[in-house]
Amino acid sequence: MDFEFRVILVILLGMVSPVMATPNGDAQAGAAFFERRVRPILVEHCYSCHSEVEDSRKGGLLLDRESGWLDGGDSGKAVIPGNLAGSLLITAVRYGDEDYEMPPKYQLETQEVAVLEEWVKRGAPGPAEDMGDTEFSQLGDQELLSREAREHWAFQPVAASEPPRVSDGRWNGNAIDRFVYAKLKEVDLAPSSRAEERDLVRRLYFDLTGLPPDVTAVRDFDHAEVGSLVDKLLEDTAFGEKWARHWLDVARYADTDLTYRFDTESPKYFPFAFTYRNYVIDSFNLDKPIHQFIREQLAADLMTERKDAPELAALGFIGIGPHLNNREDYIDDVIDTTTRGFMAVTAACARCHDHKYEAIPTEDYYSLHGIFSSVTRPQPTRIEEFPVIAGYERTPEQLADYQLKLAEIKKEIKASEGKSEGPNKRSVVQKLEDTKQAELVMNHEGAPPRATWVKENREPKESPVYIRGDRTNRGKVVPRRFLRLLDPEQETFSRENSGRLDLANAIARDDNPLTARVFVNRVWGQLMGSYLVDTPSDFGLQGSRPTHPALLDWLAADFIENGWSLKRLVRMIVMSETYRQSSRHRAKAAAIDVENDLFWRANRKRLTVEAMRDATLAVVGELDRTERSRPRPLWGEDYTKRRAVYGFVDRFNIDPTLRAFDVPAPTQTVGSRTENTVPQQALFAMNSPFMIDQARALVRQEGFIGANSRVPRIEYLFERVLQRAPSPEETERVGKFVAAQARVGNQAWPLVAQSLLMSNEFIYLD
Repeated sequence: MDFEFRVILVILLGMVSPVMATPNGDAQAGAAFFERRVRPILVEHCYSCHSEVEDSRKGGLLLDRESGWLDGGDSGKAVIPGNLAGSLLITAVRYGDEDYEMPPKYQLETQEVAVLEEWVKRGAPGPAEDMGDTEFSQLGDQELLSREAREHWAFQPVAASEPPRVSDGRWNGNAIDRFVYAKLKEVDLAPSSRAEERDLVRRLYFDLTGLPPDVTAVRDFDHAEVGSLVDKLLEDTAFGEKWARHWLDVARYADTDLTYRFDTESPKYFPFAFTYRNYVIDSFNLDKPIHQFIREQLAADLMTERKDAPELAALGFIGIGPHLNNREDYIDDVIDTTTRGFMAVTAACARCHDHKYEAIPTEDYYSLHGIFSSVTRPQPTRIEEFPVIAGYERTPEQLADYQLKLAEIKKEIKASEGKSEGPNKRSVVQKLEDTKQAELVMNHEGAPPRATWVKENREPKESPVYIRGDRTNRGKVVPRRFLRLLDPEQETFSRENSGRLDLANAIARDDNPLTARVFVNRVWGQLMGSYLVDTPSDFGLQGSRPTHPALLDWLAADFIENGWSLKRLVRMIVMSETYRQSSRHRAKAAAIDVENDLFWRANRKRLTVEAMRDATLAVVGELDRTERSRPRPLWGEDYTKRRAVYGFVDRFNIDPTLRAFDVPAPTQTVGSRTENTVPQQALFAMNSPFMIDQARALVRQEGFIGANSRVPRIEYLFERVLQRAPSPEETERVGKFVAAQARVGNQAWPLVAQSLLMSNEFIYLD
C-alpha cells in the first residue's frame, strides 16, 4: 500500500515522472571507442584474414570497415548492433560454437572478448566514416590533414579581442555580457530578465558547492550583495568537493581496477586511490593554479624532492587507470586521458595507423608511448612501494589498531606461503593480499595514506612504432617528444628521465593554444548548462566549432593572464548577467534559437545524482561534512552520510544506481555526462531504502515535531526541502491527503516528505 500512496502523492504534487527517454547517441565517442579499444584487437587477431589491406576476405567477411561487419560474409551478418546473441562475431570469439571459433588456432583473452561485447552492446560503432567509403583515399592523408589543421580555429594562438560595446548599460560591464549581448543583437534577440531571488540563490549554492541553501539564505538575499554571497561560497570547502567531482569524470577516477578476481567476490582494489581524489579537492579549495595542477598530475615526483610531499598524490591521474595487468592498454589509456583530458585531442586513435581524421601520425602516438613506457606502476598489493604522504591526521589509537590488524594479516600471509587453492590454483598469499590486506589499508582510518604513483625506470625508453598496433611487428624507433601538431620543431624530451615533466610543461605552457581553451570551456559548460564548444574533449577537426569564438578566446586569455585561477574564472562567470538570467521559456526567442546556443536565457539544469543525494541529506539534517574521507558505500545497509564524492567507486561492478542517473563508467576519460530520464530513476526515488530513511528522518526533526498542527508542519517541510513557503493550493492538497490517510490509520507525513524530496522543483535548477 505504501507504494500506491507514493504514486498518489506524486500525482498530487507534480513530482518527477518516470518517462522513458532514448539515450543520446554519441557518434564521436563511439568512433573513439572503436579506434582505441576495438580496432587494436581486430588488427592483431583478425585483419590477416579479413581486411582489404591484407587482400584477404576469407568467408566473404571484411572487418576493416563498418559496412563489412554489418553486411557480414558467407555465413550471414557478423554483427547485429546491440544484439550479442545474434552477432556471429561474438559467438566466434566466445568459442561457444565449434563451427564458429575465431581466431581458429587460439582463443582471445577474456578482457578482449569483453571489449568486443561492450562494442556490440554500444551499437557496434565504427569510424566517423566507413573505411570502405569513396573518400577512403583521403582518410589518414597526413599532408592534407596538416594543411587543414593549420587553418583550424583550435590550433591558432589564443588571441583576445576587445569586448564590443553594447547599448544596454547593465550588460556593458562584464566582458562576458558584452560578447553575449552583441551576438544576440546580430539575430535581433534580447536577453531574458534576471532570475527570481530564490532561483538564483539555489543556482549559486548548487553550482558552487553542490549543496542547497537554507530558507534564511533565500530570504536574506539581495541582488546588490551577490558578490559577497559568491565569495562566501567560493571559500566553503564544499566548493572543492563539488568541482572535484567534475574533474574525476575526466580523470576516470575509481577505487578498483577493471579486472575482477574470479576466485573471490571482490574486485582488485586501488587501496590509495582516495588520496588522488582528496588531492583534487584540496587543489580546487586552495585555488591551485591550473597549469600547476596539470603539471603535478603528470610529473609531481619530478617536481619535488620530498618523499612525503602531498603533491605526490596527484600521480593518481596516471596510477589509478584501468588495465592493471595489460601494459599496452594501460599506456594507451594514459595517453588518451592525458591528451583528451587536458587538450581535447584524440591522439589515442593513432595507435594502429595514422589518425584518419586528425593531423596526428602514428609516430606521434609512439613518441608519447615512449614516455609512459618509461615508468612502472607498482602492484597495489605491494604497499611498501607507495610513498606515505603528509597531511593526514591519525589518532594514536587508530594507528595502534591498524598496526595490530596488519600484523595479524601479515602473519596469516606468511603461514600461507606456497599454498594455492581454487580451480586456477591461485596463490593463497596473493588472495590474502588482494582482499584482507587491501581492504584494511583502504578502509582503516589508522592506515598511513599513500600516493598511488608511478616509478621512473632506470633508463628511459624510446618506443618503436608498432605496425598496425601489433607489438610483435616493430618499425621505426621514435624519440619521446610532443605532438608535432603543437610543436613543429619536434624538440626531443629529456634523456635523464621519462620526459613526463617535459610533456607536462608543454601541455601547461601559456602559448599552448588548446589547454586554457579546453579548461575554460569545461568550467563554462558546468555553470551554464551547455558548452561554448559542444565537444569538450574533442577540439580537433571532427569536433564542434565554438558558438562564441571571440568570447572563448577572451576567457582563455584572461584565465592565463590571471594565473590560471579556477575561482576567479568561476566568479567572473557567475557574476555576469548572462549567468543570472531567468530560465523562463520565450517562444519567440526559441523560434530563432531553439537550442539556446546564444544564451538568451539560462538553461534549466538537473542536479547530478551526487548533488541530489547530498542535498537530500543536507535538508534532512543528516549530512556528515567530514572532509578528506576514505571511500565508503553510498547505498545499502551501511551507507555513508558523507558527501557522495567520497563514495566507493567500483570500476568493474559499476553501481547500477549511479548508472541509472547517467554517471559515466570510469573506464575511460569522459568530457561530459549525458542526461536521460528513465523509469529506474523514479523507482529509486520512490522505493529505495535511502530515500525512505531520509523521509522518515525529516519528520523526526525537532522543527517538524514542534510544529504540532497540520499547516505549520506542511510549511516546515516546504521550507526545509524547497526553501519556500507552500502556496495555499499546495497546503490544501497536502492537508487533504494527510487527513485522508489518518482516517484509515496510515502515516502520511513520511510520504509527504519523500514526495517533496523527489519533486522536479527539488532536483532541477531554474
